[in-house]
Formats: sequence, C-alpha cells, structure tokens
Amino acid sequence: MRERIHAPAALGLVLLATLGACSSGDASNDPVDLGGDSSSTDTSASDSAPADTGATTDTLEPDTSPPSKFAKGHVFIAGSRNAEVFELDDKLALVTRWTDPSFGAVLPAPGQDLALGPAGMAFDASGNLVVAGVEKFCVFSAPNVLVACHPKVKKQATENVIFDIEGNIYSTTSTGGTNEIHKYAPDYKFVKTFSMPTGNLTGVTCDPKGNLFIGSQLGGGKSAIYHVDKTTLTPLATIPVTGTVEGLQYVDGDNIWAALQGTVARVPATPPYAAVLTTSDPGLAFAVPITIDEAGNVYTADYENGSGTAPADLYVFGPDGKLKASRKASEVYGPFGIVIGGTRLPCGAYRPK
Repeated sequence: MRERIHAPAALGLVLLATLGACSSGDASNDPVDLGGDSSSTDTSASDSAPADTGATTDTLEPDTSPPSKFAKGHVFIAGSRNAEVFELDDKLALVTRWTDPSFGAVLPAPGQDLALGPAGMAFDASGNLVVAGVEKFCVFSAPNVLVACHPKVKKQATENVIFDIEGNIYSTTSTGGTNEIHKYAPDYKFVKTFSMPTGNLTGVTCDPKGNLFIGSQLGGGKSAIYHVDKTTLTPLATIPVTGTVEGLQYVDGDNIWAALQGTVARVPATPPYAAVLTTSDPGLAFAVPITIDEAGNVYTADYENGSGTAPADLYVFGPDGKLKASRKASEVYGPFGIVIGGTRLPCGAYRPK
C-alpha cells in the first residue's frame, strides 16, 4: 500500500465541484467539550441542509442483542502506525488504549508502517468490537479483552470492515490496493471475493436494504462511489467524485457522508449527486475514517501530513456541519477505523432479527 501523498489545495478537494479545499491550523492537545468549541474557527456548512441526518431505523428489527461492554457514546479509533486501538470518552479525552500481536509492533512515534497495523472496525451482533488487522479479524468483548482472532482469506491492508443487515462481513482493500471486496459469513467463514470496476477501495457503507456503497480512488483527482447490489455486488450506479474519497457512512434521508481528505461532505445516494452539505476546519487535513452516532453527529480523524507520521486531529461535527468538538495533535498516528459505542446503524453495526 502506498503512503498518502499530500495533494496541494489547488487540486480542489471537492465533491462535484462543491467542496472546500483543506488548509492547516494550530494544534491543541486539550479535549473540547461536546457542548461547543469556542476556540475553533467556523466551518463551511450550508444553512439549508436538513437537520435529521441520524441513523435510520425504519427497516431494522428491534435491537435484541445483549448490552455491549463498550461504553455508549465513547469513540474508538484504530491507529495503524500505533498498532493500537484507542478509547476516548464523549469529550474526546483518552480513556484507554490497547494492542494485540495481530496489530504489529508498538514503536516510538510515529510508529510502524501504516500498512501493518489495525484498520477497519465494526461492532458485531453481540456488541463486540471487530478490528481488521493485516492477516486476521480480531474480536474484543471489552477494551483489551480478546475473544478470538479469525484468519482473513488474504493477507492485505484492510481499510474497512462492516456487517450487513444479515450479519455477513465485507472487507475492502485500501489506497494502493486491489479491486477486491471479500465476503465472509457471520461465523467468519470465507464466502466469496467480488471485483469492483477499479481498485483503491477506501470506503464502504450500506443502506437499510443491504445494498452497498463502495468508494474507489481513481487517481488524477477523481474518485467514484459504486452503488452495488447486496447479493451479486454488481454496480447499480456510479456516483462521480471530484477529489480523493476515503471513508463513507450512509445516513437517514438516503444520503452518504464522505470523507474527502480536507473536508467531509454529505451527498445524495440517488441522482442528482451534488453535495447538499460540506464542512471542514483549518486543522482538518486528509480525513480518512468517518462514522456517525444515533444523533447524527459526524466523527472523523485526519492523516495530517498524508502519511500518518504526524499526530492526528480528531473531530466531531453536528448534523448541520458545525464543529462540536476536536482533539488536535492527539495520541493517534495513522487513524483508519472509527466507531461509536452503543450506536445502531443500518450497516456496520448489525443487530439480529
């Protein structure tokens, strides 16, 4: 996997020519209360965006799963260079961090090569946290409490792992990776590898019907989001993206939050595909993972200098795109996966029928 190269702002990290370019700002180690960050600069959010962008539950069965031992509202982030998973509270203050041999070697900052560490994460039907390493999926019942590690079909960096509405597991490749999507049964038995039209598969999410959306970096300042059938993974539509797409998260209203390095944007999952909301912050550079909580707040973390060798900045934006919290120059190096404890999503946090 190649390292991420800092693209100049002139490339216009924009979605369908509507997104703002990134810039750099001062960093602070102080966690900021979710009630507001008075020291932060204004975002570029549109005032006309609808307020209800939380997780939809219209087609989901009641949640009958056991209570998770991962604290509700806490933020969990995989640091690929740290070889660790971090737990932060709802104010982005560090709670704990842990590692596993499958994550690589814990080294002095900036740590190991970003291709060697933990990446995509998701909660399973039992509320366990599933972390994708290079060779295994490792399941934790609580922070630093390992249940088991399951072998992957192929040794490769895995930027995303999600559960669909039936409990099947999908994993993507990453920047510099192949066009492969691997499917596993709920018991982690390998089912099939599907091929997308292009590679560099850096984002995946799905709607309440189980159809997937898969982000692919095409190069030359272009990307695509493939809307694919839940059974055959045949592309149903292609959403064109100007910029370098990273993480994706489906939200209520048939929209997708997309991390586009220097900004995050919400774009309709059906035509027309023009972004309805964009937001950023002067310190947000190379946003990679993205997720939401049940209130619709958007969580992301950045790669700073593009290779993860500088400490990441962490952000929480409201459904309206306004900055709610940040932790700048955090302990995390090379953030990939990000999930929120207790959050029930249409895809990525499966709940049984």
